[in-house]
Amino acid sequence: MASHDLKNPLASVTAHIGMLRADYADALGAGFARDLAAIDRGLHRMTRLTQDLLSYAQADHAFTATPVPLRSLVDDVIADHTVTAAGPPEITVAETLPEVLADAALLRHVLDNLIGNAIKYTRPGAAPRIAISARPQASGSTLVEVTDNGIGIPATDRSRIFDPFHRCANTAGYPGTGLGLAICKRIIERHGGHIAVTENPGGGSRFCFTLPTSSSAS
Repeated sequence: MASHDLKNPLASVTAHIGMLRADYADALGAGFARDLAAIDRGLHRMTRLTQDLLSYAQADHAFTATPVPLRSLVDDVIADHTVTAAGPPEITVAETLPEVLADAALLRHVLDNLIGNAIKYTRPGAAPRIAISARPQASGSTLVEVTDNGIGIPATDRSRIFDPFHRCANTAGYPGTGLGLAICKRIIERHGGHIAVTENPGGGSRFCFTLPTSSSAS
């Protein structure tokens, strides 16, 4: 409730910062513009944390599982991540992805977070390279994998990477609230699955999670 109620005043402050910039930036000079930029950065962090807290709470509530074409959902998420500071990311998607039984909105949140992290946590000067695949399991579930060539997750952090507010020792200088992966974990567990991370043999990280396939809807 607090996260939801904080969104309106944050939006109001952001709007007024925009008006101050439009009305006075030229007249008051570089110092004024610098201070407004600092306020903007703080507001952006607050807004991101507020939204992450809200998503963390919502992951335990509304849930509607339907057959979801995984390839269509992956393509839709990728379309939102076509522009980065280092140029377009190189994203490889397996030719065939199965249909899964999931809440489409919640699953989209998981994919958006994992792909977004893979792009964000790239080494300076390197182009993001991401691979997405899925394969059936003997248990009747589907295993989805997202691998990247990013900065990786230190072995000492892997046991806590899905804890709320935990941030790895090597993420200094990268924005984040430490809630994104915790939200992913809650969502996957709502689907009766599990999520884990290992080191990518080529460098970076390999995230994998399981979902029920649509043929196992019973």
